Amino acid sequence: MMGGHHAISGTAAWMALAGSATVLGHVSGLDLWDLSPSQVIAGAVVATGAALLPDIDHPGATIARSGGGLTKALTRAVSRAAGHRGATHTLLAVVAFTALAAFVNGLDWQVRVPVLGEIEAGAALLVTILCALGTRALKTVEGRLLPWAVGLAGGLLVAVTAPDTSFWLPAAVAVGALTHLVGDLLTTDGVPFPTWPLVAKPPKRLASPLWQRSGDVAVPLLGDAGSAREWLLCAVLTGYAVLTTAATLAMAPEVLVL
Repeated sequence: MMGGHHAISGTAAWMALAGSATVLGHVSGLDLWDLSPSQVIAGAVVATGAALLPDIDHPGATIARSGGGLTKALTRAVSRAAGHRGATHTLLAVVAFTALAAFVNGLDWQVRVPVLGEIEAGAALLVTILCALGTRALKTVEGRLLPWAVGLAGGLLVAVTAPDTSFWLPAAVAVGALTHLVGDLLTTDGVPFPTWPLVAKPPKRLASPLWQRSGDVAVPLLGDAGSAREWLLCAVLTGYAVLTTAATLAMAPEVLVL
């Protein structure tokens, strides 16, 4: 699945699980965690960026191009060590991404910012990075620096409007990263066997596009990455994400005011 499609899938998945706004007379999400509208919006920003994290193993991916030489070097190193759609595209990696987010989020690292006062810097930093990645993937702004300016604004906005990040932020990272795996599972290349690093490979006579000789698994409903079916699915997800986000923003006037 393409980078921008991963990003919008992360947004839509979070809104479906965490949202509670009414759209066209129907509740648009499951409201699993009983979050405030501000927290739902903040979580959507995080899930959008987190949906790109597994592609840290791909030197040509959006995440590689987002931070100049630093992210390019990082993705090259991960690619050499793990290969593309390897270790970072596993359930174990989702757990690792979530645990890292929980660790950084839990640091007692407060910084005083003019006008805004004291903010939780760990949470603001996470949101800044993931918001910048999502902005870059969705191509909402152009250039190298502007996505990071948007990301910084997003991080500071979240610090003010949804300061209690103890639960929803790691949850949003988990939703975004897991959505990435589901998206790639639906393409022909698939993802590593669910129990990776313990991989079950089929006997040669049983190998198929669903359970490949390498041990990778796929449910290739979308065909190859970038297919017309993928574009159609993501057009629907984009419509859902836009409607539910707009409805949730209407319930969170403090976000609009700031």
